[in-house]
Amino acid sequence: MAASDLLLTSLSISRIFLHVTFGLYYVLEVSIGDTYMCTFAYDAVIFACMFSSMASLWCASWLSVFYCVKVTNFANCFLLWLKPRINVLSIRLLGMSVISLMVIFVPFFWSYTEDKKRRNLTGSLPVNISQRMDCKALFFIFYPFQLSVLSMNFIITITANVLLITSLWKHTQNLKKSGIVAKDLSTQIHITIMKPLLCYILLYLLFFTGMLIFLGSFAYTFNGKGFLSDIIFTTFPSAHTIILILTNPKLKALLICHLNIRSKA
Repeated sequence: MAASDLLLTSLSISRIFLHVTFGLYYVLEVSIGDTYMCTFAYDAVIFACMFSSMASLWCASWLSVFYCVKVTNFANCFLLWLKPRINVLSIRLLGMSVISLMVIFVPFFWSYTEDKKRRNLTGSLPVNISQRMDCKALFFIFYPFQLSVLSMNFIITITANVLLITSLWKHTQNLKKSGIVAKDLSTQIHITIMKPLLCYILLYLLFFTGMLIFLGSFAYTFNGKGFLSDIIFTTFPSAHTIILILTNPKLKALLICHLNIRSKA
């Protein structure tokens, strides 16, 4: 399997897992209610949702780096050295990121379980309103870790996409100066690619800002923060998936093929 296909597959799996666990969280909370809080099922769903979210960010980041290195044509020694090695390096970096994620996750999980025992939130009995808030407040332990992962991925992704757009824009300008714009289809292809990339950067900026507000301690007193964070949490992965499908020829062809099969059925 090619490196790009493997990165896209990893991203797809993490996104599917994220949406499934996020949907399961809401189904259990609505159907079971307070008996669901602080139980093993509650912890498992929340942890799976957090892990798949952070893994999804790493997949998206290294996919952006992969496309950046493959497409950009800057006369830079480091990029020229990286181009023939990015296929293997991107997969290794993704594997190292996910493994590091699991290893660093352990001490935070240990602190969570100890704090849960200390507050006597075993989940064996239905919780009251105060205990319900305590259950959700326990996850503030993970916020510094989530914030650090989010910040690293934000820097990597924005840098890679800005470099990619800059390279495409410079190449487009060179084609215009050469006077072969009307004959060269690559100019229109570059412009077509740059538009969704700009949308992706804007979406990522909104996502990063929203998550900073959510993870910031000052947001704890805001009653609507849970609802707003859920919207931000689900909208960005969905929008990014749509952008990838529209800009990737393989994914676009698969979608069209699938829609044609469904229409004939």
